[in-house]
Amino acid sequence: MPVGMTGSQMDILYSGTESATWLDGPAELLGRQLGRIADTPVGAVLHGTPVGHPLHPALVTVPIGAWTAAVAFDALRQPEAARRLIGLGLLATPPTALAGWVDWAHTDTVQRRVGLIHAVVNGTGAALMALSYRRRRRGPTPGAVTLSAAGAALIGLGGLLGGHLAYSLGANVHPAEVPNAPAYDPVLAGSPDGTA
Repeated sequence: MPVGMTGSQMDILYSGTESATWLDGPAELLGRQLGRIADTPVGAVLHGTPVGHPLHPALVTVPIGAWTAAVAFDALRQPEAARRLIGLGLLATPPTALAGWVDWAHTDTVQRRVGLIHAVVNGTGAALMALSYRRRRRGPTPGAVTLSAAGAALIGLGGLLGGHLAYSLGANVHPAEVPNAPAYDPVLAGSPDGTA
C-alpha cells in the first residue's frame, strides 16, 4: 500500500474506477479501433503471443525503473544521470503503451474502465517526465526535479491501477493448463496433515 494511503482509500480508488460508467461510451469507440490493430500480426506481437504471455507487464519495468532511478539520482544530486534515465524511460514508453493498449482491447467492461484510467494516469505521468526532460536541457532546475517527482508519483499510482487490473480483475490472465495436475496438493494447502 502506498505511503499515506489507507486500505479504505485504496478501496475507494478501486471501486471508483470500476464503477466509472461514464467511460463506457468512449471505451466502446476506442475498443473497436484498437480491436482492429489487436487482431493483426503486429497486434499479436505487441500482445506477446509469440512468447506465450502479454508483453506489457515486462515492458513497464523499463520506464518505471528508469524513472524511479532518475528520482533517486536527483536526490543524490546527479542531474546528468537523472536526465539520461528520464530519456531512457521516454524511449521505452511508446512500445510499452502500445502493448498495453493491445492488451486493453481484450478486456471486459469493468477492466476497460480501470484500464482507461490507468492509461490516462500513466500518460500524464509520462508527459510530466517529458516536460522535466525538456527543462533539463539548460541544466537541472527545481521545477524540472519537481516535474519528475510528480511524474514518478503518477506512474506509481498508474502501477497500482495496473496491478489491480491484472491481479484483482484478472485482465489478460489465462491460467496455464497443467495436464494431469492433482486436484489437491497438501503442500500447497499448507497444513501438516493435508487437510484444508
